[in-house]
This record gives sequence, structure tokens and C-alpha cells, in this order.
Amino acid sequence: MTSPRHPQDWAPYQRLDEAVRAYIRDADAALEALSGVIDVSAVQAFTLERVATPQEWGETLWQEVAITDGRRLILWHGDDEVDEGSGERMFSSSVRTIPLPAIVDQGLRTRFRTEPNGQRTLYAVMLYLSTQTPERSMTELSDANETRTTQFVETYRFSKSVDDGGLAQMQRLLQFGRALSHFSASAR
Repeated sequence: MTSPRHPQDWAPYQRLDEAVRAYIRDADAALEALSGVIDVSAVQAFTLERVATPQEWGETLWQEVAITDGRRLILWHGDDEVDEGSGERMFSSSVRTIPLPAIVDQGLRTRFRTEPNGQRTLYAVMLYLSTQTPERSMTELSDANETRTTQFVETYRFSKSVDDGGLAQMQRLLQFGRALSHFSASAR
């Protein structure tokens, strides 16, 4: 198990299982949960994230594995939390599967730093995905006996920068965003 304070860089690993074992503290939980919904050899692109946050009861770690098999966006989240009733520290593991046709908007933003010599270098990559699924809508009857459907949009944000992941992870996030865009267009 990788130390939660000193994870390895996952970007050099092309295989999901190797990248997860290098970077995600709870790699076994993540891989077990993901293997329940996908054959990991079918993964086309992925990105990983982890965020440590100090709490009154200690440091917490939020972890994310985002993958696509060309048909779905699959998200695994691991999160440290405290049980409200007992105060015991807990770990939450969850998987969410979203069909790619549910992605209704995608933004892939690349920021470059302009160096003193005028050359531009990659500084940050941000990927935004908005989804709209039937189960996240509400239909109601209005006063004039007409129906009105309200669609709820959920937005997912992924980011990497010089200070958060470095060049290789920024390039991998670009690869992931481009793969999602390609597969989303093919899925329609």
C-alpha cells in the first residue's frame, strides 16, 4: 500500500491497476469496486485524483478514479469520514456509472504560462462534464393541466496543474478529456 502522504506519480502507468496501486491509498477497495462494473482490460482512458483535507478529527483523504470504456464514464470515490452517531472514523467507497450519451456538455480548457522568452508552457488543464439523465428529472402538472419537465444537470470537474500533478498528469487529463469527447460523439 502506498503511503497516503507520499503517493507515487500515477501518470507513467498505462494500465489502470498499476496506476491505482501507485497513487490511491485504498487501491484494493477501488479495484474491487471497479472490477464489479468493468473488465479493467476494457478501460480506454483514465485519470486519478486525491485530495487531503485537515479536519478536527484528523486528516481526511478523498480519492477518485475516473475511467471510460468508450461507452460509460465510471467514477470510483473513496472518502474518509466520521460516523455522526458514534464518532468513529469510517471509509466510504462508491461507484457511479454514467452512460456517455448522458454527457450533454464538455469543456476542456488548457492554460499556458508565457515564459520571459515568449515561449508558452503548459500550466493547467481543466475538464468539465455536465450530465443530464432521465432519473435526474422531475415532471409536474402545472395549473393549466400542462406538464412541465425540469432537467437537473450534474457537473463534474477534473483539474491538474504544474503544482497539482505536474506535466505528465496534465497530459493524461488531456488524453482522458479527448477520449471522452471522441467516445461521446460516437455514442450518439
